Order: sequence, then structure tokens, then C-alpha cells
Amino acid sequence: MQKRRRRWLRILPLLLLAWSLSPTHAETGISDTRILLGQSAGMSGPAAYLSRQVLIGAKAYFDKVNQQGGVHGRRIELITRDDQYSPSLAAYNTRQLIENDKVFALFGFVGWPASQAALPIAAKARVPLFAPVTGGDSLYRPFNRYLFTVRAGYSDEYAHFLRNMNGLGIRKLVLVYPQGRYGMLVKQDMERKAKAGAVELTAVDVDMDGVNLAPVLDRIIASRTDVVMLANASYKTNAGIVRGLRSRGFLGQFFCLSFVGQKALADELGELALGILVTQVVPSPWRVSMPLVAEYRKRMAEAGHDELTFSSLEGYIAARVLVEGLRRASRDLTREKLIRSLESINSRNHDGGGHAINFAPGNHNGSMYVDTAVMTRDSGFLN
Repeated sequence: MQKRRRRWLRILPLLLLAWSLSPTHAETGISDTRILLGQSAGMSGPAAYLSRQVLIGAKAYFDKVNQQGGVHGRRIELITRDDQYSPSLAAYNTRQLIENDKVFALFGFVGWPASQAALPIAAKARVPLFAPVTGGDSLYRPFNRYLFTVRAGYSDEYAHFLRNMNGLGIRKLVLVYPQGRYGMLVKQDMERKAKAGAVELTAVDVDMDGVNLAPVLDRIIASRTDVVMLANASYKTNAGIVRGLRSRGFLGQFFCLSFVGQKALADELGELALGILVTQVVPSPWRVSMPLVAEYRKRMAEAGHDELTFSSLEGYIAARVLVEGLRRASRDLTREKLIRSLESINSRNHDGGGHAINFAPGNHNGSMYVDTAVMTRDSGFLN
């Protein structure tokens, strides 16, 4: 009996070690050969163009990493589910990705509604949600350990724009925001900032599909404003507003948030795009002197994509930073290790190619970068 007991005591540590290294004990979404990520984005609906561009940029980087052997020998695979820019469908997709698809982490959700719907589900499941493509204020505070952002928030964009307005002596502004809960949050935030900056703000809501723009145009014209700020994700709706106002003789300035789908809007408007201002949360894709941009352009060309956009560059940056976190987490990858590895990334120890990313254990908002670009009549942009 004692002999048998001693034998089991010798074997038990070996059995435990084998169990801990077996595939059934591996972290969810991780195998010997792959890392599985999940994304919910409006691949159809009003934000479809922007969602596709984000995915194109991210895949350009992931595909290059996979061609070079992956991360510690594992390929990165991304499952994308269409949420049609609907928060309820985004919540459903998030549960499917976590519970059925068994993804390791969530990546690149597009839009405030989708990202906000996903966050409590992800946090409860302790699944990291990395790089949502939105600047929605509720995602930036309070701090959430399972959320990482790599772009400035809308509040930063508003503040940047209002500083420019004040510098030019402009005191009247119309905000055109989308109907619904998230549009109302944009309106409330902008109202607070306008009041603090002594700017006279008129807020006008618009249907995301741009149905019956005539009342919207009437209210803007009646306000006798200097500037119209477009805070709607549908580039077609925004183009309809610009065309409608110009046809009525409006000579003021148009300003758009980064989420507008800038390149698509410029293409849609043609010569009417001339002079429209857009805040950017990533560097210009045409700034070839920046190492990051040169790298992005090379990868896009290798992937067969001729069109360069701010949105695809945002997706590229997000993928690049996530891969850095995966590399730092080592071969023995877990979600907790990924979180700690991402928190170690900052401009002192990570080559962002000229674009700084700074995380820390108490800070998961990686970038405060905001700039302004001006549209040209040939669908180009000048900084």
C-alpha cells in the first residue's frame, strides 16, 4: 500500500503538468497555431464604408504578420460579424463571439453604439476589448480594465475644433447630430463645451438615413450660423446637407468629426468638398515622411489596396499595437498576460513610427492625437 502511494506521489506532478499544457487547458481562443479575435462592425448600414476601411487596414497588418510566421508561431485570425450599426445586434454578436466562437479577445468594434453595447458583456466575461473605433465619452471614463483605446476621444476633437474657432473669432455654430441616444450624448457634450467657450450653439438632429432633409436645412439657414458641424456617421447624409445648403446660398464653413468617413464624403461631394475641415485622430496617410505612414502605404500596396484613408490607417495602427502586446505576452499567452503586456507599451519603449502610444496600468487610453485636415476639390486632404 505504501509502495503504491509513493508511486502516485511521484506520478501526480507529471500528470498535473501534462494537464496544464494540454489543449483543453489552453486559454480560450488560443491553440498551438492560431490566435482567434472577434469583431462586430457595421459592414452594412450607415457606417459600412468606414467599417470596411478599418477592416482593410487591420488585415493589411495582420496578414503581413501571418506571412512572417505569426506571433510566437501562431497565426492571427479575425472573425467579423455585421451589426448594421445596431447596438442590439452588436450585443448579440459580442455574446456569439465570446460564447460560441470562443475568441481570445475583441478587436476593432466600429461606432459608439456597438462598442458601448459590447463593453459590459466583454468586461463581465473578462475578455479584452481592444481599439474600438469611436471617441464616445462613456468609453473613456470611468476606467475599465478590459478596454483599450488607441484614438483620442470626441471630447478632445470638440476642444481642438473650438480652440480653432475661437482663434478665428467665430462665435456661432450649428451642430447636426444623429437622432437617438448616442446622438443626444454628442449634443450634450458639445453644449457643455460651447457654453464654456462662449460659443452660441444651435443643435439640429437628423435621421441617420437622411430622410427628408428639408426641415434640417431650414433650421440651419434660419440660425444664420457661421459654421456647420456634422457629427453624423453617414457620409451620404452629410453630403446631402452640404449640397442642400450650398444650393441655398450658404457660404459658411463646414466641419466634420473624424468618424464621418472622410474619403467617402470627399468622393461623394467632388468639387463641393473644397474647404471642408475634418478633425483627425491619426496622422495623414499622405505624410510619407513619417515612418509609420510609409510602412502603412507599403503594406496596403502589398495587399493590393490603392485607396488610402484615415480609417484604414486607424485599423492598421490598432492591429500594429495589439500585435506588439501579443509579442510581449510571450508564447504562454493568456488574457491577463495580454492586458499587462499592453499596459507596458509607451513611447519610451515602443517604436510607433512617429505616432506615440502610451498605456499604463491606470491608463488604457493610448493616444491624445488630434489634428485638422482640409478637403480639396479632387478628394484630397491638406494638413
